[in-house]
Amino acid sequence: MEKTLWTYLQFRKSAGYPVYLRLQKDELSAKHIHLFEELGFEEMTTFESKKIQLQGAQTKLLTIQLATARITQEINGTDILDQYGSESLSIQYQTPIYLYRKVGLMMMPTNRSLWELALSNELNLNDQMIGLRIILTRFLAQALAAHGVVSYWGTLKDGTLITMKQGQAFGEAVFIDWNKKVIFSNGGETKFNTQLKLLRKDKEFSSSSVMKREELISYMSVSTCLLSFHGITQPMKKSILEMSAYMTGSHQAISEHPFNL
Repeated sequence: MEKTLWTYLQFRKSAGYPVYLRLQKDELSAKHIHLFEELGFEEMTTFESKKIQLQGAQTKLLTIQLATARITQEINGTDILDQYGSESLSIQYQTPIYLYRKVGLMMMPTNRSLWELALSNELNLNDQMIGLRIILTRFLAQALAAHGVVSYWGTLKDGTLITMKQGQAFGEAVFIDWNKKVIFSNGGETKFNTQLKLLRKDKEFSSSSVMKREELISYMSVSTCLLSFHGITQPMKKSILEMSAYMTGSHQAISEHPFNL
């Protein structure tokens, strides 16, 4: 039997997070690999991959493979909950299962290091690639939660965190590590001291206004990219509380133009 050749990638290698992807390059296209790199995953050498320690709940290794025929039926099937969006989180055989319809299914066993993502064999459409970006962002949000990293749908522009709804962000997200004083986004790695600015773009607001600290804490606690039955972690709560003392937050009113909805 031919030996499977795995490629390992680590999230933000220089930061040392124990968060990895494992995949077979010949199963995926250049478009997939580019997306992994854009999200901050860097390929590891054989020597580096052999040093991965899988002990402890803080380590997460996600194996990505194409779905079997049975899993493909589940990914492409329909459900009454589809009217609420493409994503769903359920429990099967005591294991949390995340599903993004038409894109992939991810098994996230509690307190285990090894997770699995089964992808649809036909990921070509732009909205499907956005779906894959969202899946990987959900994975990162979960994997980094134990490290106190918080994430939000949006972008970083001129040193300001611009947060928005998932649909507005097209899957783009920012990750804030308060302990390391660094923000990760599509633009790369941005260091900061303590001061941060957050701009909340949301169609519900008809005028711009400053957010009070209590409102900022509430917003940052409920609007993260983390999708979990247990809510945000204690390290995340600690980061948000400390961060809010140095942050300024504001709402920015936007028009009801279709491009903004």
